[in-house]
Amino acid sequence: MITNNEADTIEISLPFKAEYVSVARLTASAIANRIGFNIDEIEDVKVAVSEVCNKMVKYKSKTEEAYKIIFKITPQKLAITYDCEDKSLKCIFDNEEDKLAISLINAFMDYVEFCPENNSLFTMSKNI
Repeated sequence: MITNNEADTIEISLPFKAEYVSVARLTASAIANRIGFNIDEIEDVKVAVSEVCNKMVKYKSKTEEAYKIIFKITPQKLAITYDCEDKSLKCIFDNEEDKLAISLINAFMDYVEFCPENNSLFTMSKNI
């Protein structure tokens, strides 16, 4: 458990391939478990991470080989940021077929920014 005002950051880089979504899910699960989320909260994080990863794979970059997932753990929350050098992937949840994914992510996470104003592609967090 993170105490005081410490923050830990874990970053993974994954190819735009469906077979690596499970790596993101396992990483998210391990981190959520490590910081004390219960089994339901861990499942929530895994589902949200999967939804975003699947969308990244679907719209894969034409110029980059991989995208990054940055997990930042603070005493208050687990923040998850998706990024890639190819900023054309920004705002990828933008059509009618995304309604279910958007609903799931919003339901399972405490904060979601689908088109962040910063330079990242997508951010979400779950309070501890």
